[in-house]
Amino acid sequence: PRSACLFGCRLSPLAPPRAREREGERRAVGAMRVVSVEEGGKVNVSGHVLVVSGCGSLAYLGELCVDALVSSFDLGRAAVLESRHLLPLAMASAFAAPGAQGALAATLTTAAEIYQSAAVPKLSVLQLRSGIVEGRRQAFVQELWTWARSGGVAEIIVLSSCSSHVKADADMAAHTDLRYVFVGGSTPTEAELGVGKAALPLGHGMTEEDLQLGPTREIASIHRFLRGGGVARPLLLQAATAADGEGGAEAKPGFDPPPRSKPPGALALLGLTGEALDLQLTEHLARCALDVVAARLRLETPPALKAPPSWLFEMEAPTLERRLWT
Repeated sequence: PRSACLFGCRLSPLAPPRAREREGERRAVGAMRVVSVEEGGKVNVSGHVLVVSGCGSLAYLGELCVDALVSSFDLGRAAVLESRHLLPLAMASAFAAPGAQGALAATLTTAAEIYQSAAVPKLSVLQLRSGIVEGRRQAFVQELWTWARSGGVAEIIVLSSCSSHVKADADMAAHTDLRYVFVGGSTPTEAELGVGKAALPLGHGMTEEDLQLGPTREIASIHRFLRGGGVARPLLLQAATAADGEGGAEAKPGFDPPPRSKPPGALALLGLTGEALDLQLTEHLARCALDVVAARLRLETPPALKAPPSWLFEMEAPTLERRLWT
């Protein structure tokens, strides 16, 4: 019998000494780990666009859209992410239709997983399906940011929600409920982002008073409007802080600093919504995300939207029976 447990339980005293040693190291360090699904394999994210779900977004908007990206780009699970700041979770495969048979149906889905494909190089998708331990959101974001930067991630795209209660008059008159905000480095143009007319800047309707909330329009809009977005807000502010520190550091005369990886920029694609599932908004945000990812990867055309099983599950299951996210 296997002597190790994936989620938080202690190893058996009969476990091999090396297994107990590795477990002791993990508990001592307490750092986030990314474990490849291939024996002895390593996950490469250098130069990648990393798409992350909001992890706690309203109506699971970000999580549902990330599932759609995994299905539409036909990505496969490359690694499992482990963090003491995430609630443990194990469930049947989220990408196998109910009643399906075969290897996919027999695969367990865990709290946090990374998806990649050789057919779509430079793209990694991190699905955060579990919740964050209460009071640990900032610590988890710091861990995630450290891992992404040390791995050489080029850009982070967060798919999440923004509470519709923050709508101003300009939002009420807008043609769309999708918003975006980019921080860290030079802001790409709408053409470079690939958003087109599908989304508006988060701070498109800001007043002069609102602009006083941050050093830039983008940061002020995050403080003013971004609510109910899970990890989106702290992750964007982390990216802004890193970019500010990178630009503000001045080398001393005669000092040649060692080379450092450039901090990745962070883009949030958000849907203004409430607690109830809005499937039309979910589809709009998923299509916008496909366009943006295709533009950032310089693909000729984005893939066709392929609805994942989680969409059908959310539409059909009563609220009390939903178990795709904790």
